[in-house]
Amino acid sequence: MREADHANGAGGMVERAVETRGGGLAIPARWRLPLLVLFLLACFLPGLFTIPVVDRDEARFAQASRQMLASGDYVVPRLGEETRFKKPIGIYWLQSATARALGYGGEAPVWVLRLPSLAGAILAVLGTLAIGRHLFGEEAGYIAAALLGASLILTVEARLAKTDAMQLACAVGVQLVLARAYLARKGEPLGLAPVLLFWGALGLAILIKGPIVPLLAGLTIAALVIADRRAGWLTTLRPAIGVPVTALIVLPWLIAIYLQAGTDFFHEAVGNDLLGKVATGQESHGAPPGAHLAAFFIAFWPGAALAAGAAPWVWTQRRRPSVRFCLAWAIPFWIVFELVATKLPHYTLPAYPALALLAGAGLWGLRHSPSPLWARLLAGGAALGGAIGAFAGPGLLYMTEQRLDPVALALAVLIAGLGAFGFIRALRGGPLKALPALLMQAAAVALMAFGVVVPQIDSAFLGPRLAAALTRAPCPAPRVMVAGFDEASVLFHLGAATRLGNGAQAADFLAATPGCRAVFVSSRQQDTFTARAAELGAAPVALTTVTGINTAIMRRLSLTLYVSTGTPPDGPTP
Repeated sequence: MREADHANGAGGMVERAVETRGGGLAIPARWRLPLLVLFLLACFLPGLFTIPVVDRDEARFAQASRQMLASGDYVVPRLGEETRFKKPIGIYWLQSATARALGYGGEAPVWVLRLPSLAGAILAVLGTLAIGRHLFGEEAGYIAAALLGASLILTVEARLAKTDAMQLACAVGVQLVLARAYLARKGEPLGLAPVLLFWGALGLAILIKGPIVPLLAGLTIAALVIADRRAGWLTTLRPAIGVPVTALIVLPWLIAIYLQAGTDFFHEAVGNDLLGKVATGQESHGAPPGAHLAAFFIAFWPGAALAAGAAPWVWTQRRRPSVRFCLAWAIPFWIVFELVATKLPHYTLPAYPALALLAGAGLWGLRHSPSPLWARLLAGGAALGGAIGAFAGPGLLYMTEQRLDPVALALAVLIAGLGAFGFIRALRGGPLKALPALLMQAAAVALMAFGVVVPQIDSAFLGPRLAAALTRAPCPAPRVMVAGFDEASVLFHLGAATRLGNGAQAADFLAATPGCRAVFVSSRQQDTFTARAAELGAAPVALTTVTGINTAIMRRLSLTLYVSTGTPPDGPTP
């Protein structure tokens, strides 16, 4: 069974050549990879340079990396005055190295810190293409890669300075080698390069986000071993060489952080962050089992409908080793995260390449078969859903900023037209025929949403507006405190020395001497601030008020600026 699958899926060059002449992808082979990369850039680049830092996670990672660059401490990440131990060091190192390579230091703009995520997303898609070619043939591999690249969740993660896109690249690298080992002919060894890729990607993944990718690989292996009742193929991974490689990547920092911070990192990262998310819904992100499945149909748009349409083919081919590998990749990992209490859509992202591969293989495998009405309606529904959703972008801009943008409206009309075209193609020819329209629609949605609409929603980005308001202070470079808004974007835009606290603390801070001080006080902290100021015999004067949306909790917020001037001390300010 495995040798037949290898011939038909991974090595069947003659079969693929016949299929290409008999109705393969219309794009010439030499143009497919360049066009795929251009498509990825069209999906990932809009907004990368223009969207301000986003609360909550991106701002935390980006600010910690900037403080690492400013302090020169590359062992202990910090956010403001606190240590940042929720995740390991890997992403901070990658972001800091990128900034240094481009000539930036502690004031690096957020787009620089987003470049590792952009690279990770592109690598993940190209790795999915490589796996697809090996498992199912070139055409299915390109379809899978395009679906992953077009997915809404990856287009978001590619432009956020956080862990998940680069973790996905590591996960795909690990699974690529696992696929090669699993489908290899009996006795066929892996070369040294794939072995080093497997263990190296595993080590980097641990440094980026801890046990997630090892969990993915372990569940995949366990499912395959249980299903096949054979484990001999695992020896080709050469753990005697690989385990020391992973240890060499991971252990130096673990030892360094232990020497500097004791067990604090392990207590926070494992005890509070990891195990806490398993037991309870942290930061109001709890949801019942099944929430990830429901989110999939939005997060994997436009490919989710096509994946559902390919399900009958997957079922009939479930005993095929290449299909079995993808099922072992996706299903156990997905089940684990459905059972975890805390749920965010990106938690199941490492399983998405497997679903994209199954979708690509199913679409290509069913290309000569009439599509059932339900599959055509699903694909058509994805196209119409994108068309309807496109008008949410200009609508949101009007609701938040009372502004109609002609470019956003024109793009919404284009997306609607592509949706109508895709709907007709789906009904007449099936999901595969609708695929080009859906991919063009996805790229247009990325341009409209991230390139045009989001950068113009000023009220959603309070940090830059607070920084602009601070320029009205009657003294340069005042010490700053913010009461009632403690998101990391405050530190990113106002400086790492910015104090965070409540209204009473803001009044104390404003009354303290020496030097010029400024406080932003939220409306919820205003009464406390005023009462404490009265106790101190102060009568602070408001300079201006900034009103917007705290996007971390989706709540409107007003922050009033108060300033106190004093005689600056001699010498540096403590």
